Amino acid sequence: MSKTQNLKKASERARVIASDIAIYPDIQKRIEKGIKNDNLFEELDDVLREAKQDYRDHVDDRIIEDTIIFEMALIDIVFAKTDDIESPIW
Repeated sequence: MSKTQNLKKASERARVIASDIAIYPDIQKRIEKGIKNDNLFEELDDVLREAKQDYRDHVDDRIIEDTIIFEMALIDIVFAKTDDIESPIW
């Protein structure tokens, strides 16, 4: 399978992966728990590792190294709507 070298397709892939993360209720519970306990990335380590691997499997290494497309998709789709969760960090 060839990896995409197209930025638009890489962005679309990242957004699909982030959307998949965002729709699962059990992951939403883990996000809430991670925000409340200020250990979000530890709480989601396995999910984020698997998501990043999926992205790497489909996107050219140069895009991965030179952009933050994947990270921005996570912020925009998964984490942006969590500002209503009580947290000691905000």
